[in-house]
Amino acid sequence: MAGTAREDSDRKQRGGAPVVVPRPDGKGERTRQRILQAARETFGRVGYDRATIRMIASAADADKSSVMQYFGTKEQLFREAVRFDIPIGELTTQDPESTAENYLRTMLGRWATTPDSPMAVLMRTSMTSEESAELLRHQVTTQSVDAIARNIDLPDARLRAGLFSVIMLGIASGRYLLRVPDVSEPSLEDLIRVATPVIRALIAPEGDGSPDASGTSGATDDSGTSGTTEGSGTSGATDGSGASSDCRGCPGGGSPGRDTVPGQAGPAE
Repeated sequence: MAGTAREDSDRKQRGGAPVVVPRPDGKGERTRQRILQAARETFGRVGYDRATIRMIASAADADKSSVMQYFGTKEQLFREAVRFDIPIGELTTQDPESTAENYLRTMLGRWATTPDSPMAVLMRTSMTSEESAELLRHQVTTQSVDAIARNIDLPDARLRAGLFSVIMLGIASGRYLLRVPDVSEPSLEDLIRVATPVIRALIAPEGDGSPDASGTSGATDDSGTSGTTEGSGTSGATDGSGASSDCRGCPGGGSPGRDTVPGQAGPAE
């Protein structure tokens, strides 16, 4: 069994500091886990504000004093019940594609097998409780954003990591909480197949889309000619020969036909 109520009381500190509750072992640990599971189910069903220690104790087939003995307060019980770990380090590999798939498969797999998982309960309660929302923000930032940003060698690493985190949460909530049909009905494999390139583009972009050193930009054809030619004063898509399709030098300022010789109006002889 855990320590007595007096021992727990002796561990209280002034200034609102939490009670330091000793971890039980054996039968006491089984009771503790039963209370945690009952707490997740209760918090997830009625929310943080409406849930009470008495309700949780009843669901756990325990008495109120036992709940207080193991966890001290409702707030401490909640924090313990919704604590989760995101093993970013274990899921990260040298291959960005595999890494993105690992992230998706692990998170979505956990939600699928455990509807009342700590993360799922925290997301549900965060919709109606600012305290829960703050706890969710803290855990996502410290466990996901911070860890992902360390692996991105770009000036906007934290923005990318933040977008990664909210997209992952959005996919999970859309599939398992809101049950949006077009997200919840497809197979897990189809969802991972479509979402992996999106996650991969955030955590390991192949290019930033900036102009190259020649100062030209735009799509190129097979000859490597840019669709927009800077410096010549002409613009427009090029054909296979590299000539501009916008013929400002043509008589009348028109555009030549496909058989027009440059510099000459009318069909080629």
